[in-house]
Amino acid sequence: MKIQHYLFTLIVATLFLFSCQKENRALFIPTNHLAEFSNEESQFVDLDMIEYKKIIGKHGTVIFYDRDLFELKETEKVQLELIELYDYNEILYRNIQTLTTDNKLLETSGVLKIVFTSNGKELKLKKGEKLIIYPPKGKLRDNDIFLSENDSLGNIKWELTDQNYVYVQQDLGGGITKSTTIHRDSLDDFRKKQQEYWRNQELEIEYQNKLNRNYFILTKNNYQWINIDKLALIKDKINVNFKCNNNKIGGFNIYLVYEKLDAFIVYQRNALHLNFEKLPICGKTHLIFIGGNDDTKVVYYDKIELNQSLSNTELNLDLKKISKEKLKNLFKK
Repeated sequence: MKIQHYLFTLIVATLFLFSCQKENRALFIPTNHLAEFSNEESQFVDLDMIEYKKIIGKHGTVIFYDRDLFELKETEKVQLELIELYDYNEILYRNIQTLTTDNKLLETSGVLKIVFTSNGKELKLKKGEKLIIYPPKGKLRDNDIFLSENDSLGNIKWELTDQNYVYVQQDLGGGITKSTTIHRDSLDDFRKKQQEYWRNQELEIEYQNKLNRNYFILTKNNYQWINIDKLALIKDKINVNFKCNNNKIGGFNIYLVYEKLDAFIVYQRNALHLNFEKLPICGKTHLIFIGGNDDTKVVYYDKIELNQSLSNTELNLDLKKISKEKLKNLFKK
């Protein structure tokens, strides 16, 4: 009986100590420690009741506004909010990761936010209408357009849009024509409806589209962000585990960053769950852990260079205190 009592006491004590260890771990509240470094602010344009306007952002984005694209009453005033993020660091500071909805890595050339409002409510495009946007010269080269979606944890991911549109001149009769955009899949139907006018159109279409390759089209605007991206070519992936021995840190914002790619992934993890699978590796790649102690406001970091030799290993984090200035420099390429 004494032996059984001793074993029971030992088990209870072990469980108690284990539970205390878990309880002593600081609570993890995800915090973006980079947000304060962002300098880019929203640009606001009061459109009032203007019918048409060519809007040019301070970084060169051009938007062709047409009031008839939206459901509006005659007296309703319109305002545009525009955010242009063509600096990779500005995208990083906002935690706007470059990962598709099917977990493929993207390399970004810029992120935009375009929101039209009236009386404080966001306006939606009418069904079938299109908004035409010109980024700065060269930004669309070899890139696609992605729209943002939030996953179950609230992280931004990207969905590819269909940009297979062409400019055409539509014959309205009486010598009047109208520039418009149609999907390439609809060209045959358009040709049949405009047979006589089409003879003078066919060669003109490709010429016009060469002139207008620097635009993209939005057929819906119920999203947060627009990303000008292309898929990154990734060949290698690794699995790796990490262990945090500092109980004062409940968790981390973790950045997977690349020296030669304008791409990154953000993970928000509890300090007890630092297991990573299929991390995409391309050239010099780092995993940067950023965690804070809410009681002392001290920020800690570790920066680990990843390579194939680390696959299926477990590493102990070597956490060090870091100042705000050095934290910013930590991400410089």
